[in-house]
Amino acid sequence: MQFLYILCEGQSEESFVKQVLSPYLQSSQIYTTPIVLGGVSRYSKIREHLKMLGKNSNSILTTMLDYYKLPSDTPGVKECKETQPSAIAEYIEQQIYDDLAQEIKCQKFIPNIIMHEYEALLFSDVSCFSVCNEFTLPKVKQLEKEIASFPTPEHVNNSEQTAPSKRILRICPSYQKNIDGTRIAKAIGLETILEKCDHFSDWVKQLLLLHRDDAC
Repeated sequence: MQFLYILCEGQSEESFVKQVLSPYLQSSQIYTTPIVLGGVSRYSKIREHLKMLGKNSNSILTTMLDYYKLPSDTPGVKECKETQPSAIAEYIEQQIYDDLAQEIKCQKFIPNIIMHEYEALLFSDVSCFSVCNEFTLPKVKQLEKEIASFPTPEHVNNSEQTAPSKRILRICPSYQKNIDGTRIAKAIGLETILEKCDHFSDWVKQLLLLHRDDAC
């Protein structure tokens, strides 16, 4: 049995962890507690939360932080030269780990960056947006066009106009991140998200290995 803290970007991620990710991990005796970070403009807030959560030597600590609008002073953000989503995330994750490794006392620390934000995961199967009544067939068709030019959902890009959530809201302004996002994710199913989103899948695989580590 392993206990896992997940420092989340916001309430949308918290809901996803509780209703979609946690049941999946619990089958491997990994029990999650999401902690909501809330709005943040400086890395120092992220750092302080991680230091506080990392005081428990019996727990494991990870993050679910969006690359979109990640504070510019976060280690690795400004100097990263990578261009592919997974490589960008891995570089920043390593820099965050290096920054905190000596100060965190928990059993294991696994930084994780979502590319480019949580809503990208919902592009794994846009047909499932139809579980929300406001997403009519024409709107679902528009979402299909949005994802068609990208090789994976994690490539949907990163600006005020083109980030995944901005694309969704442009098509359907009544979209409610905290409620609709989780309904859509549950309809898609975690297995499909893992299949379509390589970096997210790699993170979940790391978490599943915690059960094997515990058994050793």
